[in-house]
Amino acid sequence: MTAAQASKLGTIVCATDFSDTAELALAHAVAMVRRHAARLVLAHVVEPLPVAPYPLLAVPADGEMAIREVAHDRLEKAAAALREQGLPNVETRLVAGAPGYELIALAEELEADLFVIGTRGLSGFEHLLFGSTAEHVVRRSRCPVLIVHPGDGAPREVVGTVVVPTDLSPDAEAAVEAFVRLYDVGVRPRVVLAFADQTPPYLEPFQHETLARWHQPDLRKEEIEKQMQPTVDRLSRAGFEVSTVVLDGSPVGAITQLAEERQAEMIVMSTHGRSALVNVLLGRTAQRIVQHARCPVLTVRPGGRAVD
Repeated sequence: MTAAQASKLGTIVCATDFSDTAELALAHAVAMVRRHAARLVLAHVVEPLPVAPYPLLAVPADGEMAIREVAHDRLEKAAAALREQGLPNVETRLVAGAPGYELIALAEELEADLFVIGTRGLSGFEHLLFGSTAEHVVRRSRCPVLIVHPGDGAPREVVGTVVVPTDLSPDAEAAVEAFVRLYDVGVRPRVVLAFADQTPPYLEPFQHETLARWHQPDLRKEEIEKQMQPTVDRLSRAGFEVSTVVLDGSPVGAITQLAEERQAEMIVMSTHGRSALVNVLLGRTAQRIVQHARCPVLTVRPGGRAVD
């Protein structure tokens, strides 16, 4: 087996709820399938129907079966259409239960190399923007997850620019390795490696009296760029054109604004980080970048099988 063959993705799982955003997510999944000549598994989870306390509000006893039949037909029609478009290896999976848990179980059963899922945008309710199912998948998935938002652009045959945030931790490097594997075949996109340099809020009241003695912006930027160089070298060796940028301000705002300014087609980031100073990639910060980004976001859970 050649290095190129070893780096290719074998199985891509795409979850669908048959919404417009799910259709957009499927388009992005198909683009990756074509790039890697991978197997595509199109999956839907039938959720348990709510139990109503009053007979007139109750769902008929055969209601869930009817929903399963409709969902099965939709999955098979979608798969047939994809096969007609030249994708020979398309499968469908219909399961029942809690979507987040069932999708993770399915991805592990299939040994998925990539999971693609759309989010539901609920304007005015920031905490719901991520979508509970997508959030669960991102937190639990052992393989990289590509999150597609309502209004994200359709996938392009040639990806232009990808923003890769880093906090210089080993966990951030896991995202870089997953990205390399994803785009190690075909035309490689340009990479913008970004570090958001923010003074921690608890230090701000002291910065004029104490921080100014050792916090010299020019020297600090120079040191950050020096620490970024091994990652730049890694990407360059893999054939990517790389530029670096050190940003001021909140990681969430700085990264999402950078992605818009560079017209990035994807943000690639780890879901966990260990930076004590900035904490760029840990937990809620990663979640908020996913929420606010106006392009698809690839999240990587360090230690996952796909980034070995």
